[in-house]
Amino acid sequence: MAMLPEQEWQRLYTEALLETDPHNLVGLVALTEKAMLLRVAELCTTSNQLEEWRAIEDAIIGLAVLKKELLKSQVRVKTARVPVAVSIRFVVS
Repeated sequence: MAMLPEQEWQRLYTEALLETDPHNLVGLVALTEKAMLLRVAELCTTSNQLEEWRAIEDAIIGLAVLKKELLKSQVRVKTARVPVAVSIRFVVS
């Protein structure tokens, strides 16, 4: 079977998987999802490429995991930044 040229969504997905900065990852995931939706629209009208359909399904699952982990890390960062309120009471007898 001949190798098909890499699609834009595949390149973006690979970049998202390799990204380590959460701030960059948010935008990259959004770009990847947009590129995937555009490609799905193309495939719906022109394709019998089951292999790419399966790759897109796998990538959707992979992006879901990335987004879940990203949300967890954001919650940890926000929780770590919340100042702890300490109230000291003096008891005078």
